Parts: sequence; C-alpha cells; structure tokens
Amino acid sequence: MASSPISNLFLLLLSLLPFLPIFSASNVNPSSSLSANGDNSSWISPSGDFAFGFYQLNNTNTFLLAIWYANIPDKTIVWHANTTNPVQAGSKVELTASGLTLNDPNGQTIWTAQPNTTVSYGTMLDTGNFVLSDTNSNFVWESFSYPTDTILPTQILPLGGMLYSKFSETNYSKGRFELHFTNGGDLELNRVAWPSELLYLPYYSSRPANLNSSESGFQLVFNQQADIYIEKENGGVVPLWQNITQSSNSYYRATLDFDGVFREYTYAKTSVSGQSWSIVRYIPDDICMVLINPQLGSGACGFNSYCIANSGTPSCHCPPGYSFMDPNNNFGGCKPNFPQGCGVDDGTKKSEDVYDLAEIQGVNWPFGDYDSLGPYNHTQCKQSCLNDCLCDVAIFSNTTCWKKKLPLSNGKFEFAVAIFKEFGEEERAILTDWAYDCYMNGRLDILVDNDEAAIEDNVTLSRWILTAIWCIQEDPSKRPTMKMVTQMLEGYVDVPIPTTTTFSYSSS
Repeated sequence: MASSPISNLFLLLLSLLPFLPIFSASNVNPSSSLSANGDNSSWISPSGDFAFGFYQLNNTNTFLLAIWYANIPDKTIVWHANTTNPVQAGSKVELTASGLTLNDPNGQTIWTAQPNTTVSYGTMLDTGNFVLSDTNSNFVWESFSYPTDTILPTQILPLGGMLYSKFSETNYSKGRFELHFTNGGDLELNRVAWPSELLYLPYYSSRPANLNSSESGFQLVFNQQADIYIEKENGGVVPLWQNITQSSNSYYRATLDFDGVFREYTYAKTSVSGQSWSIVRYIPDDICMVLINPQLGSGACGFNSYCIANSGTPSCHCPPGYSFMDPNNNFGGCKPNFPQGCGVDDGTKKSEDVYDLAEIQGVNWPFGDYDSLGPYNHTQCKQSCLNDCLCDVAIFSNTTCWKKKLPLSNGKFEFAVAIFKEFGEEERAILTDWAYDCYMNGRLDILVDNDEAAIEDNVTLSRWILTAIWCIQEDPSKRPTMKMVTQMLEGYVDVPIPTTTTFSYSSS
C-alpha cells in the first residue's frame, strides 16, 4: 500500500532527530547532582537565560550554590544558598525525593531545601526562579521565596519578606543593610549593627500603611513590565518605580547593593562588547544625607570617614592624616596615622610645636560633640582645639565652634569647615626613633598593627623597614641612591642594620 504524505513526513522527522539541536531539559529528575569542580556544570533554564549550580568565585577554589545570568558575559548572581561561608571545591548538591541537599567535600550537610512533601522534579525557570514540584506539578519550594539581595520581574515579596545586601562587591556574606516589606505593609531600608542582627531605624520608608486594612499594602510586586509597586488589599497600588520604557530585549533586576542603595538595573540581551548593567532608578536619592543616626552607627561610610554621593552612589574618603582601616574596603572606616589623646602632649611644649592643623572645606560630622563654643571666629576655633588635648577635630560654621573626639560618625558634605589636629613634624621624627627601637627589639608586629599577612612574610617586612630607616639618615652621605634602594627593596643586595638612631624627617 502506498505511503501517505503524513507518514512520510513523520519518517523524515524521525531520521533527522540525531541532527536537530538539543535544547536544555526543563526538568531535573531526582538522583541528579552537581559538583563544585570548576567546570561550570549547571542546570539551565529552557531559554538559557539562567543557570543553577556552583558559581566559582574569582578563580579560587571556593564556590556559591547560586543562580546567575548565563547568557551574558557579566554572569551576575541573583540568588545563592544561605550558607555561612562559600563552599569548597568538591562540594556537591543533589536532588532527591526529599529536596535539595548541599554537602561539603567530607559529606557533611551544610544547607538543605526540603519541603514537607515528596519532590517529583526540579526546574530552572526562565524567570530566574528555581522550583521543586510534586507529582501534580505544584511548586513545593522555590528560590523566589528565599531571596538574597535581588528580586526579578514576576517576583513578589510578601508581608515580612526581606532582602539583605552582601558585605562588599566581592564578599557574598550578609552585609550591613536589609530591605523589609514589613507586616504593616511598609517598605523599609535599614542599616544593620553588623556583625549582629540588630537593626537601626530605617533610612528609607514608603509609609503606605493605613489603619483601614483594605488600604494597607500586602505585597511588593516586581511585574513583567519592570515596574515595582506595593499592591494593597483593595487592589490599589502604591508606586515605587513605574512608567519606564521597558524593552523585551533587555534583562531587569532590582538589587539591594552592598552600599545600602536599592537599585533597578537593565542589561541588553543582545550583548555589546564592554557593556555593563545600567542603573534605571534607585532609592534613596542621596544615602549620605539620609543614613544618619545621631546616637549610634557610623553613617553610610565607616567611622572617621566622610561620604560623597554621585548620582546616588556613595564614595567614602579619609580626612587628612587618616587612612582606610582596610585598604580593600573603603566603607570600613578610617584610622589616624598618628597617636591621639592627652598622653601625647605632656605639657612641656607649646601646642603649636606638637600639632599641625589641616582643614577640609564643606565637610561636617554633625553629631557626637563634647563641647560647643561661641560666638567664635575661625581663628579662635582653631586655637581652642589646638590647646585642648581632648579635641581631635573642630567644626566651625557661622560663629559656632563644635569640638569632637574620635571616632567621628555620619560624615557628609555641609556648609562648614572641619579642622583636624595632626601630629607635628618633630613628633613624627620621634616616631621614627620608636620604629627603630621596635625593629631592634624584634617587635615588627607593632609596626604593622598586627597585620597577619605582613607578619607572615617577616623577611620582606624586615628588609623594607631597614631600607626605610636608611633612607631617612640625617647624614645625606649615608642615604642610599635610588638604584640602591630599588635593589634593597627587591632583595638583590643585603640591607645592613643602621648603627645610628639619628634621623631626618621631611614631610615633602
């Protein structure tokens, strides 16, 4: 009997199956697993937009069990398992009928997602939501219900829902800020008294809560049009961000960033070389001005620093004579590079001979004064701080002089003059003698403030300190040439121990 056209077409399709492209499977079956071994193995959404698996951190042997954008060069993480620390190479996540289990290389369980029902399969959805489903295809667990710092279009925060920032740009530990959709239907941003879980008062609040329950918010919605709003019990909305020109050819996300700013971002799906995420909008407008607590906390930046916001993005700066506590974290506060307190000034010298003064125009630390004087002029304010051994900084504005002790907090731009007391040149020379004595007594740990990395390389540290001491010998003929200094620093020549403690200090 002659073949029908339909049956011929069916046979043709069967013959072509081995040559057709294989798309990512939608479902992940129980007994499936992934290992943290650096091969980027993951479970991919059907479109390829999102991946669930082990994300390798900075080419190290540490990983996050995470969800990230898989189709663009900037493979930004949008969710990760809430573990205390990143996991080590050799860790494994397995899907079973009980749910997901993450084990370390020794087989110890460090995280689970196990609903109270049997899991039939898992799915990485194109929305960025990884879900576990039962035999009736009902979601019994989903990553959208346990967000970290990011929400995505179609994602909802219910009453009591929250986001938490990461600690820094590269550290995914819980950071210093949280976003809460409170049980009263209010969206709040809070600073955390890190490393505790105590929250300071909110520095942003939407305040849609209403005594009439039908007017209160009951969920925060990020819809497919990239709008974010609070939906009320009666169906009304309180806009947070609306009416942008949304493009179906772009990705969108909203992230509580490590600096405390909640931002919505976009990224074109047709990736352009060198492209990065673009900020669409953000709250608050100026975190330097709003993140202020008169009694507690350091403000947007760490203690003894001040904050400048540019298009909503804060940057932290140290005043003259101060340096960052952690050179890799500008939000961690600043420390003075000289001794403080009344013990430095024993009363045998004039204050002018002990201290120098430096000024910053337009900066203020508005709280924590221990004295307020006036009416004073600028000169009187400087002299008052100079002659007061307790005074580390004075703020002068109009005819008032405020005196402060360290640490300083809530530093920001304001119409004022900040007057800083610094250690004078003669006293720095005394510090050089002290550094020499520390070296001779084998106390290099004191010189580097117990920095473990520096102490560990004791040979290099000793060579550098000795080189520095030779460079400030009072007799110029004893100072090495720059070529010799380079050779001494790089270890090409031995660095002898100076036999003199007479040094010359120059501030140039």
